[in-house]
Amino acid sequence: MRKTWWPYGVLLAEVTAFYAKVLFLPGRYAIPWDLRYYHLPIAQFMARSFERGELPLWDPYTYCGFPIYANLTAGLFYPPMVLSILLSNLAGGRNLLYWLELQLIAHVLLAGILAYGLLRRLGTGRAAALAGAAVYQLGAFFASQNQHLGAVSAAAWLPLAWTGVMALRQGFRWRRVALLAFALGMSLLAGFPAVTAVVYISTFFVALLAGGRRLRLAGACVLAAAWSGWLAAVQLLPTLELTRRSVAALRSEWMEAGGGVPVQALISLLIPNFWGALDFDANTYKLPWNPTFLYLYCGLGGLALAAWALLRRVKHTGLFGAITLIAGLWMLGDKTPAGRILFPLTPAALRGSLYAEFAMAAFTLGMAVLAGLGAERLAQRRRPVWSAALAAVVALDLLVAGAGRRLNTASLADEPGIAYDHFDARREVPETVRRLVHVTWPPSRVDVMNGSINWPGAAPLFEVPSASGNDPFALVRLMQVRLSFCEGENWGRYYQVARPESRVLDLVNVRYLISNEGLDGRLPSPKYRRVADLYYQRVYENLDALPRFFVPGETRAASDLQAALEVIREPGFDPWQTAAVEGLPGGRQAPARLLRVHEYSARRVRLEVEVAGPAFLASSETHYPGWRAFVDGREEKLYYTNGAFRGLPLAAGRHRVEMRFQPSILWRGALLSLAAWSLLALALLRQPRLGALPPK
Repeated sequence: MRKTWWPYGVLLAEVTAFYAKVLFLPGRYAIPWDLRYYHLPIAQFMARSFERGELPLWDPYTYCGFPIYANLTAGLFYPPMVLSILLSNLAGGRNLLYWLELQLIAHVLLAGILAYGLLRRLGTGRAAALAGAAVYQLGAFFASQNQHLGAVSAAAWLPLAWTGVMALRQGFRWRRVALLAFALGMSLLAGFPAVTAVVYISTFFVALLAGGRRLRLAGACVLAAAWSGWLAAVQLLPTLELTRRSVAALRSEWMEAGGGVPVQALISLLIPNFWGALDFDANTYKLPWNPTFLYLYCGLGGLALAAWALLRRVKHTGLFGAITLIAGLWMLGDKTPAGRILFPLTPAALRGSLYAEFAMAAFTLGMAVLAGLGAERLAQRRRPVWSAALAAVVALDLLVAGAGRRLNTASLADEPGIAYDHFDARREVPETVRRLVHVTWPPSRVDVMNGSINWPGAAPLFEVPSASGNDPFALVRLMQVRLSFCEGENWGRYYQVARPESRVLDLVNVRYLISNEGLDGRLPSPKYRRVADLYYQRVYENLDALPRFFVPGETRAASDLQAALEVIREPGFDPWQTAAVEGLPGGRQAPARLLRVHEYSARRVRLEVEVAGPAFLASSETHYPGWRAFVDGREEKLYYTNGAFRGLPLAAGRHRVEMRFQPSILWRGALLSLAAWSLLALALLRQPRLGALPPK
């Protein structure tokens, strides 16, 4: 047992040492940047939904409503994410960030364990495999990219995918196909498309370069890839539906280059902190590159071992040397002539997801495998104790270089960040804004003008509804409506208010505009009044903001989105008087005698409406497939109203109106995934035939 398990204890000790500050001083240190400002708000919304016994399908706080279940980066259907949230809830729900950090750190450990398993399959001894595994779990990728929870999670499965290919190289077995499908499917569900693309593409390169029956091996990989998509159907189908309707579908139109790690970063292979990336400080950093892509250090020992393996032509070094070279060139992207030539040839549908920088994951694993093979070559000529010492030196080098640095460990004293009950350590900030928005029912929305991106980006965390957001899957229709009072490109995911006087801002129920002190005390426009000063932020109330649901004086027929935008962007547009409706003829509408909201929740709205004659109920609630309307118990069609929102006609009289979010595509995907996972379990657990057993 000691011989079997002690390497995993070593890997655990290495990861524990690397993240010691985060693990043992959670009130003083945390994983920085996106984990706190992007992943935590989404996870917090999911945690509250689970606590209420609901599936978190629709986020009412972001972008006037957003289909969070279809957002791949949310990780709603990634088992470790769900487990982390449920454990946090069981523990009282007060330390969700810490549970997310534990999930991330566990995936770094998983990456090391799976890299160790890959090297063992390649024939190395335990000490040599430990040396290579240390390079992967402590080296360039995980040390620099741990702010991206999805990226870390997806990259953790990369060694298992390569292991699956090497197993299939020995012969086709359904169990081996299932293993590869599982690794690919988990990387897909992890929720970071750029790294998932690296996992899939690098796996196919391993298959094509592995030798032997390449076509048969490639065919098995295609089968496993298809199976992985089947496993992830519960997420994949809704995500594809959302992608077609989001700015993600437009991203390739503006991408003139594929990005990539700057060539100057290669010096960090020898001098880890040459560019100061490890101690990155936004106040002093002046270089033109993203600092998280300036750290490629895999250890001097790891680099020397990899070079030794290549020089001595150790078994498998040809394959993994080629994979590392390909991944390195891919990682550099358009900084190389090949990258500049190949990127325009990439299909537009894939271009928006292929961020070249994240090929760093495959590059780091390639270096780790080469280092392990080099260590094994040395072990053949030295005593085992020297091999163990070599593995320890490799790990110690990486720990000294990268552990506990600003690139991966934030000091809460320097950057207190945000939480439900504080904004930059100021408790009165979120408390005041929550009190203001809840003066009305449903709560009014906020937006920012020369303000912090954290208000729309972390709206679910604060439970403060926003008409804005910061998500790569922002809906095109909603963003086009926002461009009526914002400045930006069609493919943008986040815009600040540029024209506060716009009546479209009234239409989307923005009652409060939050700004930093850049306005110098001036009002954004005469229809605003200053209602709060919160540290360095000021809150202005829009006195003309419309309620969430209203009955306009007339409707105007719009043939499509562009026609609707033309109506709401007219200089004299008055949202109280006019609504642009797609699919219905226009005309005068009777006024509302009564409009009362009885229930407003994430997936259900109930209203009581009385109108004197034929009328149209308009809203500033984002329309999306899956929303259904019922009037007096009878289902009625919802229409796109004012470009992005829900509306429906009403006959004269008093009515009970209900809107429910019931996306049928989710349940179809769930059935497909259930069937795929059942077959996976059958393939992995199925016992081999007696005839296949080795003779005694």
